Amino acid sequence: MAVDVVIGAQRGDEGKGNFCAFLGLYGDYAVGLRSASPQAGHSIYIHGKRIGIAHLPCAAINPKLRILIGGGSFIDPKKLFYGGKETRPYTGEVIELQAEIPTMKLTPEKLGIDFNAKLVTQYHKEIERASALMKLGSIGSGVNPAKHDLIDKKATFVWEDPELKKYAVDTILEMNQTLTKGEHILFETDHGIELCQHFGGHFPYNTARTINTSAYLGEVGLPPQAIRDVYLVIKPYITAVAKDAPLKNEITDKSTLEELLHTGGESGSISGRIRRVGKFDEESFKRAVMLSGATKIATSHLDLSENAWKNIGFESALDFLSYINVVSSKTAQKPIISLVCYGPEISDVRRLDYHG
Repeated sequence: MAVDVVIGAQRGDEGKGNFCAFLGLYGDYAVGLRSASPQAGHSIYIHGKRIGIAHLPCAAINPKLRILIGGGSFIDPKKLFYGGKETRPYTGEVIELQAEIPTMKLTPEKLGIDFNAKLVTQYHKEIERASALMKLGSIGSGVNPAKHDLIDKKATFVWEDPELKKYAVDTILEMNQTLTKGEHILFETDHGIELCQHFGGHFPYNTARTINTSAYLGEVGLPPQAIRDVYLVIKPYITAVAKDAPLKNEITDKSTLEELLHTGGESGSISGRIRRVGKFDEESFKRAVMLSGATKIATSHLDLSENAWKNIGFESALDFLSYINVVSSKTAQKPIISLVCYGPEISDVRRLDYHG
């Protein structure tokens, strides 16, 4: 019985989706779990097509797994089930939402959503998009007003939606039964530790959430002793979307930014915004190791050109991996490099378990 947790070290956008899809397909899990929030999307590439998923764990691509969404989740029914047109506030682009449940063809036999999960409504979106939060980088998902409603005891729950109520279950009981049988759970988290409302270090340019392993366990009702491994996901540079958010050692070289946009996919899967880029921050990485209790490192975006590597401060992918190994060895947790990714596809992920 064990739970493996996947958590981002930076400001989101580290490539968690591909690693979670890979582990879901090739790991020893019976359940894929996520604590969902519609302002945080994970991208996976299937046959060259980028798919942004805001609620479901990316492990849902494995039809053999039972998929669960935890009780601390906030759910946008339009994104999860109904679909339809949506306007992105920053770009003005009108997009056709790919509703996640129909896209992934999940029935109530395959997907369970905790009875306690809360809904984000159109009313919540309108309030947020008219608020000062938009100047701080909010994508207008409505999550912040929905959380205010929860504090004011006004929450709307998943079992109140006529379609989603078919998926409502007691995930605490299900997870306990899974662990009792000696089976394993893959827990996919959102955002990144640098966006934590308490410990991220970039207030007020943060999400309204506590981002560390113990906080996420609390959101889904899992005990800390159930953990086997914590995968901390990084990439060789940092990206930020809020235009005024602090970003040390920001990169302005146009050829590098162009490469990262087109080969690195550096636009938000939910917001559509182009990301700013900064050099890798060693101190922030070590802090993320502390806050996550990482046992393993997963590194994405290693398929950079020689010019891009030079402009972000390294000679090559091997140089970066060697550097991470040295820095990790000096932390109390001493996590090892376990997974690497050299491209956008799930097939680009490799197991490494690099000790030096």
